[in-house]
Amino acid sequence: MKLDKIADISTGLVLARKKSSNNEGFAYELLTLKSFNENGYIEDEYLDDFISEEEIKNQYLTQEGDIIVRLSSPNTAVYITKEYENMVIPSLFAIIRNKSNSINSQFIQIYLNSEKCKRRLASDTIGSAVSIVKTSTFKEIKIPEYTIEKQEKIIKLNKIMIKEKILLNKLLDEKNKYHKTIMSKMFK
Repeated sequence: MKLDKIADISTGLVLARKKSSNNEGFAYELLTLKSFNENGYIEDEYLDDFISEEEIKNQYLTQEGDIIVRLSSPNTAVYITKEYENMVIPSLFAIIRNKSNSINSQFIQIYLNSEKCKRRLASDTIGSAVSIVKTSTFKEIKIPEYTIEKQEKIIKLNKIMIKEKILLNKLLDEKNKYHKTIMSKMFK
């Protein structure tokens, strides 16, 4: 099933059109390219603040259930949970809003992060210095049709894999700190 049959697909906001010139106005959190971890989740420390001259339309703010995809490589997709609602989505991202009851939004996000889908997106990139995917490319992506039960199993497995990767990264950080401490004590 093509993605444009089950979802509304659009591009984020061009920030320059709304940015406050005097830092007064409406304050929002802003998604950034760095805030998208390649494993498909948002890293809070890389979110930015954005002051807009006017209130931003809901179509450019994250909503629970949204799938936001980087248009530049790596074309990572994240699923928006309740805690990440009402953040500004810049034009560097595609916004996918699922309107199907038979396909879970989290399943779509996982599929968009699959190697198969990434290869498909890579073949449709444009530009040489900064290669990007056109938003229209997402309309042609075929989402596999699985039962809700199979989708739920895939979602559950993906959550476990992400938790494991986060824990491994924390362990690696702690080991690096530990090794630096040992080495600094050696050269006192």
